[in-house]
Amino acid sequence: MPATMQSPPAVRDTPLGQWLRLLWGQSPLLHLASEQPFISGGGIHLPARGHWAQHRAAAAHAAAHLVYSPARFDGTALVPVARSLLALLEDARVEALAMRELPGLARLWRPLHTATPDDGNACEPLMRRLARALADPDYDDPHPWVAKGRRLFYLDEDLGLIALRTPAELRAAAMRLGHDIGQMRLPFNARGYRPAPAYRDDHRWMWDADQLEAAAPPPAPQPTPSGAQQTPDDSPPDRDGSVSVHPEWDRLIRRLRPDWCRVTERRWPPAAPAGAPGAAIDKGAQAMSRRLLTPLRALVRPLATRRRSQDGDVFVLDALVGWRIARRLPGTSDGRVYRAPPQPAARAAVCLLIDQSASSASVLSADGRSVLQVAAQSAVATALALQALGVDCAVLAFSSNGRHAVRINTVKRLGAAVDAGLGARMQSLRSAGSTRLGAALRHATASLAGLRAGARWVLLLSDGQPHDVDVHDPRYLVEDARHAVRSAAQRAVRMACLVLTSEVDAASADLATARQVFGAAGAQALADPDALPGAVRRLLDRDA
Repeated sequence: MPATMQSPPAVRDTPLGQWLRLLWGQSPLLHLASEQPFISGGGIHLPARGHWAQHRAAAAHAAAHLVYSPARFDGTALVPVARSLLALLEDARVEALAMRELPGLARLWRPLHTATPDDGNACEPLMRRLARALADPDYDDPHPWVAKGRRLFYLDEDLGLIALRTPAELRAAAMRLGHDIGQMRLPFNARGYRPAPAYRDDHRWMWDADQLEAAAPPPAPQPTPSGAQQTPDDSPPDRDGSVSVHPEWDRLIRRLRPDWCRVTERRWPPAAPAGAPGAAIDKGAQAMSRRLLTPLRALVRPLATRRRSQDGDVFVLDALVGWRIARRLPGTSDGRVYRAPPQPAARAAVCLLIDQSASSASVLSADGRSVLQVAAQSAVATALALQALGVDCAVLAFSSNGRHAVRINTVKRLGAAVDAGLGARMQSLRSAGSTRLGAALRHATASLAGLRAGARWVLLLSDGQPHDVDVHDPRYLVEDARHAVRSAAQRAVRMACLVLTSEVDAASADLATARQVFGAAGAQALADPDALPGAVRRLLDRDA
């Protein structure tokens, strides 16, 4: 309420206040002078004039927050749509708890939810439809995003058991749903958004004062000269670009759709001329590359062998004992009692694949770096370490906008040296588009499978799940990516994934999805960039 307005004194002993006291034994202060419901200082603010049923619904909802909600939520690093989704989920959670305790409240709240599929598929209508789906078990919404929100929210919908019980669980679910909104390219008007239905408060009580400002969007690309490329999505391929097609696995018909995805690969230009300020590789990446030498040395480790030889310097104890026994028995003895020298490993090749979809703009590290920035620095450090070990390496970044527009940005080609401009080229990448993972994995496999190399390895750095604007089945792209990983294994190309996420426990949904695709040992969560060497070591040792 504006400070200049004179508010009437707060009251408790009104029929509405007495009704709240009967419900939960609490008598919050009631202020009947606001334009819309909100909670402040433990009091409930309601419009001065309104229908009795609307007043009761708003008062009961606000009182449910006072009874069941924590005092504050952490809005740090949450973009506006994720923050609004977290508030929506908390609204649904407290109402579900209240209705379990007082079932008659369902008759008060549910009739006020009137959203339907006819409202459309924009961001705000979808959020209204999700709110109704979480409040009314009889409402069946056909949109996959609404169905996903319902699955995340309920442990058992028939029994009314809620899966999201803690602020951390609510935050994780809100970030997943917000990620999908970003992947669907649905704009969200944070300033004009109003929670629906109208009886719900505006959630100002949830956040500290310094968190009320919406999270700033990712920095826009720096202006470039006329004709230069600016973002991964709006620039055409350069003259060195190439177009290829790849199949895609359809889980419903259980077959590959041939030539289904169109992939455009192009060279990603440097953000600044070589030698310009900021073009050199930063010291943090150089220090990390030195720490990565030990785990990455597994790629050039001599091949262990158990072959025996008649000549050598080291006895094989079992063979020596067997030879001595055989000499006392009739027949011939095997004189190969020495260990054969190990064979040197063939030249290895690695492809670092970076997910630069829209969700990679979210903040990951404590110093405010985004997922894409952490992935970029990790890739530069890994490329430096691989070059020091004599391992050839390519660095590719990908995004998509439907199956006909999968874009691969080649930041470093196989055979090219790691130059001073690599860091600047990585910094110039921008988050945009969706994540058609299977097509990117097949493209990376094709680039390695034809090489005469020893270990051939694709390492994906990503923060989330496969998603694209023309796919609404949540399992479709996951199954396609898993098929791509299995096909790569048949061509002797190993794949692994570093999941850049703040949720590192086994219950992390992003990590669980990555392990469905890459196997239980083929995906590692990485929340702290300093833990990169340990995560790489675990991935390389999985077959040891």
